[in-house]
Amino acid sequence: MPIKLRQYQIDLIKKLKTSLKEGNHNVMVQSPAGSGKSITMAEIARSATQKKNYVLFIVHRRELVNQIINTFKLQGVDFDYCYVGMVQTVTRHLKRMHYPKLILVDEAHHSLAKSYTRIFKYFNKANVIGFTATPIRLSGKGFTDIYNDLILGPSIKWLIKKHYLAPFTYYSVKLIDTSLLKKSSTGDYTHKSMETAGKSIIYGDMVKSYKKFANNTKAIVYTYNVASAKRAANEFNNSGIKAKEVDGKTNKEIRKKAMNDFRNGKIQILVNAELYGEGVDVPDCETVIMLRPTQSLSVFIQQSMRCMRYQKDKHAVIIDQVANYLKFGLPDQDRNWTLEDREKHPRKDSGSTDGLQIKTCPECFAVIKANCVTCPLCGHDFSAEIRKIKQKKDQKLQAIKTQQIHINYISTKKPEELTSFRDLALYGKLHGFKPGWAWYKAKQKGFI
Repeated sequence: MPIKLRQYQIDLIKKLKTSLKEGNHNVMVQSPAGSGKSITMAEIARSATQKKNYVLFIVHRRELVNQIINTFKLQGVDFDYCYVGMVQTVTRHLKRMHYPKLILVDEAHHSLAKSYTRIFKYFNKANVIGFTATPIRLSGKGFTDIYNDLILGPSIKWLIKKHYLAPFTYYSVKLIDTSLLKKSSTGDYTHKSMETAGKSIIYGDMVKSYKKFANNTKAIVYTYNVASAKRAANEFNNSGIKAKEVDGKTNKEIRKKAMNDFRNGKIQILVNAELYGEGVDVPDCETVIMLRPTQSLSVFIQQSMRCMRYQKDKHAVIIDQVANYLKFGLPDQDRNWTLEDREKHPRKDSGSTDGLQIKTCPECFAVIKANCVTCPLCGHDFSAEIRKIKQKKDQKLQAIKTQQIHINYISTKKPEELTSFRDLALYGKLHGFKPGWAWYKAKQKGFI
């Protein structure tokens, strides 16, 4: 029996079918991490193969192939009419493949890569349906070269409220010197600068954070390179907490065993470098620890939400050791998703979020709403801090008002009535005179 879809998944498929009927050849579907995109795609594939239409499903990581195949089998997809494979494999065997009616793309924000576009061009009559939680690229380049329509799924806040995603608490205890981070031509931080900034990390403090905020929970740790991943795993193991390190160069059988051991509870901490950011489904992972700073909203959301798969009574914990939240806010912030081009490497205030203001509690390190007078977790009283901020704002406003009064006063005077170089410079600026005019007049008057 096929898995019963949730109503919002059924609605997404209905919207998709309507979009295709309206003449949109290729459609992108946005739905949050953990919302069940694999099941939704499996149902689309099942429906297509039932009609004897060939389906090509492409993924970008080896770990995802078997995971997707198992989901498709559970949903009743006819594999006589469906092929699931890595994009690199598919591009090498295009001429030997059945011409698909439908191409399903997992993690579709990668769709602009040459390997993907080669497939789309070769099978240009096939409809392309791309699924992603994050339709955004660091370059700012949009997706209109490939997709004609964007269908939006439910918000993260709604999914949490309806018990489809786990609620979370977000902590931030910064372990690196972020002032040392430098951007590369791609827009994300350079590997060299992350390594330099990461030299300040005391890995024992990372373990302390875990014990304080998430002790005895299953955790995935995201690091910035292989060396940092190995150091983090060693630190956990030396503290008596079973951990395993995996990365892109780890033998595939060892990677598979590590993930199985993590799922089965033989190891408690899975430390990785640039490996498990997308698609990996581990429902009982309760904690994420971020040691990898990023400028990529996609990387931030994919990594931070890896612990938010729903299970009854589960409360996820996100420990941000590199202050990524300062750029992106919290994972459940509303975002303005679009297929159109964006500002390259957008700033935090560029309209990519709903503008939620947040702060870190100095007592318990929870990241909370900025308007909280007391911390909802530990009860810390922010009254004194709020008064200081208000005083600074009042002083700034008063300084602006005083400056404006002085400008108004200067505008009523004649040059000979002015008694300082500052006033002459302001008078000259108000009347559009060249900067040298004020210096000449001040010298005449003996002010300089």
